[in-house]
Amino acid sequence: MQDELSELNRQVLATFGQPVMVFRGESLLIETRGIISRELVPVGQFDSVLQTVTVISLPADLKLQRSDEIQAADQQWIIDRKLKDDGQMIWWRLHEA
Repeated sequence: MQDELSELNRQVLATFGQPVMVFRGESLLIETRGIISRELVPVGQFDSVLQTVTVISLPADLKLQRSDEIQAADQQWIIDRKLKDDGQMIWWRLHEA
């Protein structure tokens, strides 16, 4: 039950998520809405070692690449790599700019 509620929460936030701007180089690529969160992800080959990372969830139809810049509110991040893709949303790992 908890997983279903968590997924529903993500879908609601994706629909009404916070506004973010995506830059490629110096030019604005797109303004959209996304979910920026902090999550625990496995580090290395051992699933028992976890690290807290900043993650952004965006619609899957956005074509992003490494080193694109994300701006939301007064914060900036650089896209590091794709974490997962469910066909509707893609989760990207971020690091601070």
